[in-house]
Amino acid sequence: MRLGAVVFALLVLSAAAWPVIGTPIWEAFVRSFRSNVLQDQRYLIIWDGIKVTFTISFWSILWGGLLGGLLCRMRMGGVWPLVLFAKVFIAIQRGIPLLVVLMISFYIVFASVNIDPVGVAVLTFGFNLGAYSAEIYRSGIEGIPRGQTEAGLALGFSRVQTFVYIIAPQALRRILPVLKGEIINLVKMTSIVGYIAVQDLTRAADIIRSRTFDAFFPLIMVAVLYFLISWILLTLLTAFESRLHPRRRIAG
Repeated sequence: MRLGAVVFALLVLSAAAWPVIGTPIWEAFVRSFRSNVLQDQRYLIIWDGIKVTFTISFWSILWGGLLGGLLCRMRMGGVWPLVLFAKVFIAIQRGIPLLVVLMISFYIVFASVNIDPVGVAVLTFGFNLGAYSAEIYRSGIEGIPRGQTEAGLALGFSRVQTFVYIIAPQALRRILPVLKGEIINLVKMTSIVGYIAVQDLTRAADIIRSRTFDAFFPLIMVAVLYFLISWILLTLLTAFESRLHPRRRIAG
């Protein structure tokens, strides 16, 4: 019901702002829909863009989450070369705009390598998410009192067992609200991959705009699609978070 209300509100606002003078709004909407979606099967361009956006987002989240765990382990391991490497890597990823890193990766680092631009995008976005998630993981783990680790060892657990069964579940509950935001931001940031010739959802809208000379409908349509993708992902993550807090009602 909430999703339906939101979509309906967006459609009403779009119709109210429709820049057509002297023409019924519904007729203008239908004409633009035919021109931007149905004509020449342009919906296939949109569908291909959605698939590319989903592919980049999925593999970047998976790769970035794993890399973040590795960087967090290096950061907290106490071996100074690994600690230094993790600190420098995280500082670089957090200090340089993601678009600049993406273009450096494609046009410089992988310029002489025959690699799919989608793969470059996945690596770059994964690196960025890994840097941020490593610090999120570390803050969550360090927020658990050291006495719980000592208690686990005293009960006969190994360090790995103590971390898996005692520390990790508590840390996950602490970090998930922040990590959700980073994941949603990554999905939205995939809209910049058009700079390296990847035809994602945003690039698909730009292609349609260049063919129909209508900027309003394609861009509003893509905005709504990004909103729906982010909303669905946020709903899934919130449902997962609620399973970690069985006695807590999570709004939204």
